[in-house]
Amino acid sequence: MLTSRLSENKKLTIAAVVGDRGWAHFWEVHFLPRWLPLLLGLGLGVFLALLIVSDAWPFPIPVVLAVPVVILFLRYPFAAVMIWLLVFPYFVQGSSVADRYAYWIIHRGMIPAVLGIVILSDWLRVRKREPVRWGPAELAMVIFVGLAVANILLFARGLQNPVYKFFDRLFVPFCMYWLVRLIAPGEKDLKRFLWVAFVTVVSQSTIGILSWFAPQVLPVHWVHLQGARSVGSLFIPAAYTTTLMFLSLLLFQYAMNRKSRGLRLVVLFTVSLAFFCVFLSSSRGSWLGGLAVLIGLIFIYPRVAIRLTAVLVILAYILSNSVLAGQVDWAEERLTGESGTRSAEWRVTSSRASLAMIEAKPLWGWGYGNYDLYDHRFHTRVGNVAVSHDGTSHNAYLTIMAETGVITFLSYIFPLGWWLMSSIKTWRRLPKDGFWSWPLLAMLWLVVLDHVIVSNFMDMVRASPFGTTMWWMVLGLIGNMVDPYLKRGSIGTPSWIR
Repeated sequence: MLTSRLSENKKLTIAAVVGDRGWAHFWEVHFLPRWLPLLLGLGLGVFLALLIVSDAWPFPIPVVLAVPVVILFLRYPFAAVMIWLLVFPYFVQGSSVADRYAYWIIHRGMIPAVLGIVILSDWLRVRKREPVRWGPAELAMVIFVGLAVANILLFARGLQNPVYKFFDRLFVPFCMYWLVRLIAPGEKDLKRFLWVAFVTVVSQSTIGILSWFAPQVLPVHWVHLQGARSVGSLFIPAAYTTTLMFLSLLLFQYAMNRKSRGLRLVVLFTVSLAFFCVFLSSSRGSWLGGLAVLIGLIFIYPRVAIRLTAVLVILAYILSNSVLAGQVDWAEERLTGESGTRSAEWRVTSSRASLAMIEAKPLWGWGYGNYDLYDHRFHTRVGNVAVSHDGTSHNAYLTIMAETGVITFLSYIFPLGWWLMSSIKTWRRLPKDGFWSWPLLAMLWLVVLDHVIVSNFMDMVRASPFGTTMWWMVLGLIGNMVDPYLKRGSIGTPSWIR
């Protein structure tokens, strides 16, 4: 009797607070505009006072900004993706205390936190979103996380460093994928995102060009490869070029669906600038990836792509004998000279060592983060190529297999294969015209192709959490485009998964 009365009183109390219209109405009308600012103000006021008294003055600024940002993410979570891509590139490789704080907040904190907010709001039914179908791709990602964590616990030397690396390099990218899948940004969201794309392409291209011709105006950590490669503010050529390719392809698709001639010229000039900076990166993997993207564009939009290619070739030929003479000479050195040959030899011996490591421990690998501890045992002469050891595999996929085993790698790469098969099945069902159409899906796959090519020339996962996170974001966008047109069982989904 007492228990039933307590239960009844509890229900009456909740009904009095929430009202007759449910949690969603209470959240939108009462909690967000009234209770949340009050609670945050009371809690943060005391917290800020303690920070200032303890002389931790850099922290109050992001804490104060957190209040409106949290409200923004509650109402429009895709803003987190836009902020991440707009701001994070400038703090990827900072050396100051402020840079490290920004890294923690924007990369390690924001994306997982917003994912948690979205899951919580869906659980409380605060937002009315179309439910997302989780399938084999997401299941494989969960399996990978479980296997990777078990690998760290069993084989890692120490836990703190491997856990931090796994969180930055793989868990946050997975959170980006899950966030994009859950909020399912549509055509309007991507068109808003184009402003971020335009600003980022222009700014990163400007930094890349200045690093060659006026490096003194840039921060030191943005010109660490001065006179050799353009990396923008992203520190790694591969991350730099794949970012430019992704954003410029979105802009290209937008330009192809605009009637304004002036706007199309501006956007196509921006796309040309991105391709020019891919050349300045002096990265052979990036050159090959850019060439593959250009060939793909010719198949999708032959007339415009061929004209654009012709203009770029003519301009390159004219400038190669004047302004760009030094860059062209260095590009030739990278392809046929001594430095290029030495770099290619490093990759041959490193790849051979990685394959030997995989052969020695194919199931569970040598332990996550342990590649550098064991690879020197497997470096051997390959034909006429002498042994070299430069501390990396130069191949993202071989590193994952060597460290965590073939089974774990298959679970990592499975989502790529799943969405590729799904895209092949459904691309004819997508609209043929407009921004949100099958050419947009093809553009996103060109981005994935660029990533795969580049990642076979360098270890993207270990070297650039930014590049890896962006790759999973693109895969999430592909999933969102394909999934509504995917019939259940159309590509042989096992019944136990369905």
